[in-house]
Amino acid sequence: MCLRSTLLLMGVAIHAAPGYAETDKGDVAAGSALQEAAPPGVIAPAAHAEEIVVTAARRGEAKVAAESEFGEEEIAAQGADSIQNLLTRLAPFIDGNGEEPVILINGKPAGFDQSILSYPAEALDRLAVLKPEAAARYGEPAGKRVVNLVLKKNFSMLNADAGADFATGGGQYGGSLSVRRTAISGDTRWNVQARVGADSAFRKSARNIPPREGVFDSIGFIAAPGGGEIDPALSLAAGQVVTVAAIPPNAVTGIPGLDDFAATAGRLHPVDPNRYEMLQPSRRTAGLNIGVTRPIGDFSASLNLSANQSSSEGERGLPMASVLLPAGHPSSPFAGDVVLTRPLSGERALRIGNRSTSLDATLTLNGSIGGWQTSLAASYSRNRADNVFENGIDIARVQQLIDAADPGFNPFGPWDDGLLISSRTRTKGENLSARLIVGKAIVDLPAGPLMWNLSAITGRNSTQSRQFDASGGLVTASSLMRSQSSGQMSVSIPVSRRGAERAGWLGDLAIDLTASAQTMTNSRAQKGFGGNVGWSPWPIVQLRGGVDFAENAPSFDQLDAPILTTVNRIFDYARQEVAEPIWITGGNPDLKRGRRRNLMLTAMVRPLGGQVLTLNFGYRQSVAKGGLAAFPELTPAIEAAFPERVTRDAAGRLVAVDARAINMARDSDSDLSTGIAFRLDGAGKPGVANGDPMQFSLSINHRMRLSDELLTRAGVPVIDQLREGGQSRHNVSAQASLGKRGIGASLNGSWSSSGRLRGGGANSAGGFVFKPPLTVNLSAFVEPGRLIDAWKKNGAIGDLRLSIDVQNLFNGYRRVTLDDGAVPAGYSRDEIDPIGRTVRVTLRKAF
Repeated sequence: MCLRSTLLLMGVAIHAAPGYAETDKGDVAAGSALQEAAPPGVIAPAAHAEEIVVTAARRGEAKVAAESEFGEEEIAAQGADSIQNLLTRLAPFIDGNGEEPVILINGKPAGFDQSILSYPAEALDRLAVLKPEAAARYGEPAGKRVVNLVLKKNFSMLNADAGADFATGGGQYGGSLSVRRTAISGDTRWNVQARVGADSAFRKSARNIPPREGVFDSIGFIAAPGGGEIDPALSLAAGQVVTVAAIPPNAVTGIPGLDDFAATAGRLHPVDPNRYEMLQPSRRTAGLNIGVTRPIGDFSASLNLSANQSSSEGERGLPMASVLLPAGHPSSPFAGDVVLTRPLSGERALRIGNRSTSLDATLTLNGSIGGWQTSLAASYSRNRADNVFENGIDIARVQQLIDAADPGFNPFGPWDDGLLISSRTRTKGENLSARLIVGKAIVDLPAGPLMWNLSAITGRNSTQSRQFDASGGLVTASSLMRSQSSGQMSVSIPVSRRGAERAGWLGDLAIDLTASAQTMTNSRAQKGFGGNVGWSPWPIVQLRGGVDFAENAPSFDQLDAPILTTVNRIFDYARQEVAEPIWITGGNPDLKRGRRRNLMLTAMVRPLGGQVLTLNFGYRQSVAKGGLAAFPELTPAIEAAFPERVTRDAAGRLVAVDARAINMARDSDSDLSTGIAFRLDGAGKPGVANGDPMQFSLSINHRMRLSDELLTRAGVPVIDQLREGGQSRHNVSAQASLGKRGIGASLNGSWSSSGRLRGGGANSAGGFVFKPPLTVNLSAFVEPGRLIDAWKKNGAIGDLRLSIDVQNLFNGYRRVTLDDGAVPAGYSRDEIDPIGRTVRVTLRKAF
């Protein structure tokens, strides 16, 4: 007989302490206090002689108390298909900055294994957002939020998902299909998921976008140099003055005569160049993920294997060439020189393609060794990427073949791909990493245990890259190998605890101290340290402040990621026109280390107690020197600071941009943030199950940027991003959701204030005004089998979920004007956001 039954027979009242089994989920703060006050499994005396309070830690509880918690009913009301989708929908309640949180599974670090994110949301018993000090406890940088995913003790599901999406303006559509099997039995679980997806190409011709300048003809034609009559003899044969003549059909295989060109005199075969250009390439994806977790002695072991493949194929225009066909050439029947203008081979467009495959394996062990809570994770990944980029016809080589009267080259026949200016890059990489996290309570202080935690991570990355030209000849080859190791030590010191005999009047007060170090191949050690203070003078108020200093080294990806060459459509402020330059991304081995200092002050107030109403306030300041940054928008100031990253032709047109990561001399910014979160169920009290209560949540967050200054290089002017860099000072985001098991909907949106960019080129004395739209997204779901009893056992409708997601509901776009209100070229509705509103419909069937 269990202890509970024995005590009930004895007539003893039993109360489950908040924070444990049978707890009221609405009072997370109270549960956390009792969790620290009474160790699990202790029977503590209560206020009345006949009352005994039995405390037992809830399954999957983390080492750090929860700041907020979402129970099973609230999770079901979101209608999320996976845990990844659930985290996205709950992002405003997790981290107002939108950063991805650190994941725990049943209170233990997930390590490198992210397969838990593909589990169905129904597998969760609860989701807890831990207090900010949890980051240091689990070996993560200060400021990262930590989420504990507590799985159900027993769960099983086989489901298939089919989705279709499309742009309401037409021109683009896609679809996906996935099959997933998930099973949980106590501490053993496994998950298998296979998925495929495809997106169609999105062509320029689907929108009202001005075509690029130039002559585009699907067959080709001849004309006189400088215009005018081609040849009097040709005009005589045609019976009219001929200034242009199409390439005759028989010229493809033989030598044409004047009569052949006379038959095509005055004919052209013009085409719309937008038909051969894609704003988005077609894409294909496929993936398989297998994960299993089970106890091994005192440890829990997780093994995850995954394989992924993706490819994209795009077109970037019809390649045209104009060459001089001199008089006397074997293929020319004309008395004088003529200009031949033609495509490469009919309507064959320039191609751009990427294909990548990856294989990953992770192993995670969690357990206790000699009283030390230990987490050990290892990861191995292998990837390969192929990139093909065609840039146009090699006109110089064609002209050489014509001038040499090469007998094997027909100027009028199909040209092979060997006459293209193109490159093919093949990259292979391997990464091996290991991570260890240990922690233990080393001293019992009056306010609680002093916790010591250590995390260490080491990794080795190798990359091989080869670049080939159009003929398959090797142009460049490189091979790199780097090793990186880092460690972080943290100490959590409880100073005061509410209700303790000593200094209990201070409330809850704790200090977290961290120190870290990092080394990399060919680089000396980088050091970092920081401290955070958390104070809760009253249960409804939590104050926190922190500062950290760190020397940052670039990551493996920032240094050695495969070079990817694409085409990006941007506005060229220097020439006041839309440009489509070659866009180069990937690793930059020339990156240097930098330093960063962060200051953070936050306050959280829950005036009604529990989680019904939460008010958040924050101040953040960051200063980086020599810091690492993604390549910013190509404004005149950025181009002046990094001229070697920008390539222009003789006419000043933008040709290529090296958009790999850069080092900034100094980057400083500060902001104030405020937020309000309101959560309520149908019973008026969060977390209390009452049948299927309706769940309502609302969050509103506002961020005001106080300063944002950028010094790209020493000796150049500082860029004030808020006054002249086009950045918005204010940003507001909101989300509201209403639902229960079986039906629900959510609405989220964001708005930013106008920004101003100091102009360049002809508009150097003026500027551009950016007016971001009010972007609203809508999501809704329905499960007919849960709403209508007669359908529950229907094989087709039972356990069926229909979801719809609408992005950019009002079809808004960022408006751009000059100071005088005029809209500059390249900033029409279709040019700024050609996709516009999109709709996705998903059907999920559980078996």
